Amino acid sequence: MVGEQPAFGKAVGNLFPGGPANVSWERALEGLGAEDAARVPEMLPHSVAQIVAHVAFWQDFLLEEAGGGAPLRPEYAAGGWPAPGPWEEEQARLLTGQGRLRALARDPAFTATPTREGHPWAAMLANFAGHGLYHLGQVVTIRQALGLWPPPGGGDTW
Repeated sequence: MVGEQPAFGKAVGNLFPGGPANVSWERALEGLGAEDAARVPEMLPHSVAQIVAHVAFWQDFLLEEAGGGAPLRPEYAAGGWPAPGPWEEEQARLLTGQGRLRALARDPAFTATPTREGHPWAAMLANFAGHGLYHLGQVVTIRQALGLWPPPGGGDTW
């Protein structure tokens, strides 16, 4: 298992910024101003800003727990959907948190340790990386619905 840890860390760590098969979070948010980020397309439940605030909330939760804290889990799912703060701050919080989670995923000593619930951190980080990719896809769909895709730097076109 020890020989597999660097491969795991690289694979899972690479998913936090968006993964090799997806546009990155940075690219997906590129060129999106606060007003457009707050728009909720017709027939969709969330804005990009709401998605970003949600993912950043759970990143912060996970990072606090990884640092030895004991954050309180919201009683209901709605508690994990805070109102977005200022757009530039939400983006920075999301991207900074991803960098920190990526580093943790690449740390074999950390990923082998258990969470408070006794699950390996490797499993928790892999699960959360999937959560982020799910919501990254929603961001792309929301931007498409708003006619704001691809971003200025381009998106996946093949």
